[in-house]
Amino acid sequence: MRRRSFVTLGAAGVYSALAGCGRDKDGFNMRDAPKGPITLGFSQVGAEGGWRKANTASIKKAAERNRIDLNFKDAGGDPKKQIADVHSFIDAKVSVIAFAPVVETGWGEVLRRAREAKIPVVLTDRLIDEKDTSLWASSIGAEFAAEGNLAALYLENDYAGVKEPVNVVQILGVAGATPTKQRAEGFAATAAKGGRLKIIDEETGDWTKDGGKAAMARLLRRNKRIDAVFAQNDDMGLGAVIALEAAGKKPGKEPKIVTVDGTKAALEGLIQRKLNYVVECSPEIGEPLMTVVVDLFHGGRVQKNIRSEKAVFDPETAADEIDDRTY
Repeated sequence: MRRRSFVTLGAAGVYSALAGCGRDKDGFNMRDAPKGPITLGFSQVGAEGGWRKANTASIKKAAERNRIDLNFKDAGGDPKKQIADVHSFIDAKVSVIAFAPVVETGWGEVLRRAREAKIPVVLTDRLIDEKDTSLWASSIGAEFAAEGNLAALYLENDYAGVKEPVNVVQILGVAGATPTKQRAEGFAATAAKGGRLKIIDEETGDWTKDGGKAAMARLLRRNKRIDAVFAQNDDMGLGAVIALEAAGKKPGKEPKIVTVDGTKAALEGLIQRKLNYVVECSPEIGEPLMTVVVDLFHGGRVQKNIRSEKAVFDPETAADEIDDRTY
């Protein structure tokens, strides 16, 4: 398997300089470990696309393999329902609570209640906006700003010999979600540093293929010249391809498209040369999550931040990976 990763360290460096990312060496120590069977209460964002479905499958399979009793709830993209689900986990006296937050805000009250009940909390995939970071034991997922860094760096490489500004539009995920904010920040920071990419417009695609198609159509109506598209996930990028073809464009050439996730459908888009680059954000976090759950149950120490590996695929390397892609 060959993956294009020669700029990964550079992107990570940009992210570190911007956000001061790093791991907590001391980790989290639960003093009063619960007794009895391990029960994990998990609240999922929803099932808005292929990536999220694969993420759910990974968690369910890993729970079964590790003999962890999984109390799984789907928030359906509703922040209020998700908070209610977490309250229900506390009422059920689960061993550990984990969730992928729909939005960043509004978590203080329920997480303080979990702490009072001595139930540790693990964030997956996304982060929350709370000053008291002791409210959660660990977070498992990607570095979203670094993914934005990588997307911009690869586009910069493609336009290295171009003197005039490169007009870029963004298709964003759900407003208020961590990946939406941080992928945009990472992309903008690297674009500003290089000076070649000019972000001229943006639209929200809500993480879905239909949303990406509609967003791209709106962007085309407003902008005469679009050189590149940064879609914050594969589904929205593939939706953009449909809109571009309907408008008589040749996605992959005019404009170039970079997406984030690394689903099989996106790799197929690369092979067909309708996408140019795909930044990987693996949904398969089930096993790392269950390791943290077991460690917390037994009163062990866990890392505060656990980050997944990154890679970037192009049309050539996608062909090497696609047969082994499980999502």
